Amino acid sequence: MNSIPGENSGGILAGLRVLEVSNSIAGAYAGKLFADVGADVLLWEPEGGHPLRERERRGGTDAPLFAFLAAGKVSSRREWADLAASADVVILEADDAPDRALLDRLAAQATVVVITPWGMTGPWAGSGRPWTEFTVQAESGSLSNRGEPAAYPLALGGAEELWVAGSFAATAALAALAGPGGELIDVSLLEVTTYAATMFADVAATIRGDSRDPVVQRRRLVPSVEPAADGWVGFNLASAQNLEDFLVLIERPDWLGDEEIKTHEGRYRRSREFSAAVHAWTRQRTVAEIVQAARDFRIPCAPVHSAATILDDEHMVDRGFYVQDASGRFRHPAVPFLFDGVRPPSARKAPEPDGDARFAAPAVPRPEDSGVGLLPLAGLRVIDFGNWWVGSLAGTLLGSLGADVIKIEATRRVDGARMLGGTITDNPRWWEAGWVYLGANHNKRAVTLDITRPEGRELVERLIADADVLLENYAPRVLDNSGLGWSRVQEINPRLVMLRMPAFGLSGPRRDMVGYAQTVEQYSGMCWRIGYPDGPPVNPSGPADPMGGSNATFALLAALQQRERTGRGLLVEAPLVEAALTMTAEQVVEWSANGTLLERDGNQAHGHAPQGVFAGAGMEQWLAISVVTDEQWRALAAYTGIQEWADPALADAAGRWAQRHRLDEDLRAWTAGRDVADAAAGLLAAGVPAAQVADQRFVHAHPQIEARGYFEEIDHPVLGRIPIPVLPFRFGRIDRWSRLAPPTVGQHNNEVLEKELGLSPHRIGELAERDVIGDRPAGL
Repeated sequence: MNSIPGENSGGILAGLRVLEVSNSIAGAYAGKLFADVGADVLLWEPEGGHPLRERERRGGTDAPLFAFLAAGKVSSRREWADLAASADVVILEADDAPDRALLDRLAAQATVVVITPWGMTGPWAGSGRPWTEFTVQAESGSLSNRGEPAAYPLALGGAEELWVAGSFAATAALAALAGPGGELIDVSLLEVTTYAATMFADVAATIRGDSRDPVVQRRRLVPSVEPAADGWVGFNLASAQNLEDFLVLIERPDWLGDEEIKTHEGRYRRSREFSAAVHAWTRQRTVAEIVQAARDFRIPCAPVHSAATILDDEHMVDRGFYVQDASGRFRHPAVPFLFDGVRPPSARKAPEPDGDARFAAPAVPRPEDSGVGLLPLAGLRVIDFGNWWVGSLAGTLLGSLGADVIKIEATRRVDGARMLGGTITDNPRWWEAGWVYLGANHNKRAVTLDITRPEGRELVERLIADADVLLENYAPRVLDNSGLGWSRVQEINPRLVMLRMPAFGLSGPRRDMVGYAQTVEQYSGMCWRIGYPDGPPVNPSGPADPMGGSNATFALLAALQQRERTGRGLLVEAPLVEAALTMTAEQVVEWSANGTLLERDGNQAHGHAPQGVFAGAGMEQWLAISVVTDEQWRALAAYTGIQEWADPALADAAGRWAQRHRLDEDLRAWTAGRDVADAAAGLLAAGVPAAQVADQRFVHAHPQIEARGYFEEIDHPVLGRIPIPVLPFRFGRIDRWSRLAPPTVGQHNNEVLEKELGLSPHRIGELAERDVIGDRPAGL
């Protein structure tokens, strides 16, 4: 028998006791984040050990993915409910809603975060509804938007939504510790997947007023992942300037005056012609040559890595991101954030499976709940330079949890996510209709201050002087060149914690490379795992941003706890690419441990057979089926009545996997012409994980999502009343997350500049005349 604290006792969260009761990547990654910053994490294991220990176990050693996720934790098989009595945080992952009375008792003192497929409330909670990660993706709408129009929808390839769920769970739990008393946090995998993998399509459809008639939504961005002479390269044209530069890059300046080519829709209509021109250029050059040429134009571009190539990438080598595990068996990602330039250690041992550990002392009593200030981050002041999704999410997480968040833009440099609205509405203030902006920016006040102008920078510095947090995700040069780098910020406010989220980090040869979610998804290997057999890699459409935003917020909250003890601010560096690379850890650990290169294979997943989506009667009617156990297989065979499935070779998982393509063909024939909703209901009743693939545009009307209130209606000053997705978790004591609608450009200029900084109306008018402030993007 042993007890903790142990090897983690010197970290930022030293002394914090975390009990992890997990069964997948989601709970395991939540526990790992706490271990990464020094908390004492006790992993409860059932008889036979944690399920991930056995995942492709070889030679009597634990699967490398488990060893990576469990590093630095201590194991126990004692009764987990007894262990929870001495924990500050309990991470509980379950296939269905756990005993609510027990959870309420635990949450009276500790922070308890529960991860379930559907959440702990709503009609599906506690229903025993069969599910797999694949069918949750189908229910969320994620499957409806990925793949080729003439082919079947594609799932995410590397359990990305489980990684994001783990990050959100850890961030929510750490935030709750700042509040009084205990807390019960409800994390729904369905809501996390909807948030992480549908790109706010529901918000866009609401603004457009889409009909509910089915349409094919799967389409490839043009350009996206393209073939090079020696591999694949990915592009992301995030602005009109990027497009113009790209046309010059591929030696087609004749298209600069082609209005159709200048739009996403136009390039899609002419995709055969456009792609032929792109390929004529890319296929004559190596990946390295293309990336360098694009870099010279500041076009977002990256190599599309696999595990076989990412380990030797010069940027990863320079930053020392991949390290040897404690046993020396494989390499794995390091901790994806740094404090004051120092990365927490990650080469730690995984626990033995027969542990009998316990916490060394009872949990520290928490203050009594006064009933006042239920939002745990109330009183925190945040200056938010975040933009697009990842940066904006960090501010929205903080604002939703009670912080006063002031979003700063300039009229000549508004948040780029605003500009995505121009093709979906004829509203004269169309820049306020960007659906990604709307989905990622509630609970903030917005001011416009041009920090390249002395008057603007001086006012920002006054705001910084009275703040607790400054966050940004520009390229590193932007704030540094504006005189607001870390040394200056420290000089203004030594207690401030600064969170920087550049795409590729503050150091290394790719430091100044422009990158968005799509770029780092290409670079990290996420694209590599998604696609049809023998087809090109496919972008997952989104998960890197929520993972990056949540991971960064977790690191920020840890730094704030350190600040409370020391009185000194910290610089937190959380590169977007390193969050993405964490989600592809399984590729690297399997390659370096066993020489296994994980590839894209449609909707197949090892151990799940049959698994796929199959067309039924009507346009875009898809049935998702995912079989894991022998019992589920027998139920599927009985329900479908397919006589050939009486073959004894199909009785076990290995036999079904060997004949998975035959099973898929049989199911395609069986589902053809059937009503998908009826078939899904019948299969579920028989105990088979199944789902009708939801339309991502209307997921707010999903019965479980609607019942839980995941989408909250807001009153927007330009768009009126619309539903937006909020945080994909719930606190027991908080009824509603969205208190402030996503702000319009400069909406709170007067409120902040006059009432909080003391500027006179005359002075504010002068600033507006000089374009230091404003309420619309410059040039429009």
